[in-house]
Amino acid sequence: MADMDDFRKEFDGIIEQFSGCETNCDTEEEMEEDFPDYIVELKTKMLSPQKCGLYFSKKDIRKIAKECDENISLKQRDRMLNDLLKSIFTPEQMERLFDVIKGYIDLRITYYDELSTVFDASKPLLLPHKEKALTFKKSLDRIFEESNGKVYKF
Repeated sequence: MADMDDFRKEFDGIIEQFSGCETNCDTEEEMEEDFPDYIVELKTKMLSPQKCGLYFSKKDIRKIAKECDENISLKQRDRMLNDLLKSIFTPEQMERLFDVIKGYIDLRITYYDELSTVFDASKPLLLPHKEKALTFKKSLDRIFEESNGKVYKF
């Protein structure tokens, strides 16, 4: 048992030794503050199925990037979306990105409609998701207009 106590003291000493080191890394909150409101809104809505009525998987985000002629690696969805947004340099690219996202929304709405038709009892369950997806689609247009086509330089 004495070995374990010695190990614990040594470990505590190492932790104490390095506890005052500064890494100069931004926290998540600090990074979010650097982004314009429209990017924070886009990320918040797109990554939350509760807010946009859809789930954008890692595979979906990669397909969206590929359709925008970008190649992003697999990571957390949030980081993948950041990488995708960082690759947008012109208003035309931003418009293309939003058009591709709207295409995915339309495809999912079509799925919801087909499922509601085939399985009539599922209509009340799918309708709220469809409405949220349509609202998210409209918000993409608003976000693009509010940004005036300006592309944020990360």
